[in-house]
Amino acid sequence: MKRHKLYIGIDPGKNGALAMITENKEVNLIDFDLKAYINLLNSFKNNIESYNIFIGIERVHSMPGEGVKSSFSFGERVGELKGMISTLNFDNNTEWILPQIWQKHINTDSNKGKKAIADSLLKQYPSADLFGPRGGLKDGRSDALGIANYIYQKYSKDKYAKPI
Repeated sequence: MKRHKLYIGIDPGKNGALAMITENKEVNLIDFDLKAYINLLNSFKNNIESYNIFIGIERVHSMPGEGVKSSFSFGERVGELKGMISTLNFDNNTEWILPQIWQKHINTDSNKGKKAIADSLLKQYPSADLFGPRGGLKDGRSDALGIANYIYQKYSKDKYAKPI
């Protein structure tokens, strides 16, 4: 039986999201919802013989000048994700990636901002919904897709998977 490959990227930030790229390059996005993430990953775990799953989570930390409350909340979010990955036994399928690493795999200058990153990703994944109902960029979705794109490039056997 052929095992389907799934490439998942998670942005743990305040406006974080999960992006999943299938081997056919279909994209699914979920704004941060820990229960939805657990249900999604659990559904794959329950059918693990059908899937090869590769997960990337942005490895981030608090920044100088951030408030204590926001740093604490951010740390809680990262802890929730670590707990989820460990509880569902996806530790060996998960890579924690620095932003600079996944951003290098997008053919744009990340110093130009989140919009430039999103524009570059949309060239590769035109069906990705990276914008909210009023047209504003949902940077958590964009970053999650960038992380998933990095995981796709690293682990797929797609000879066309190259930096975009």
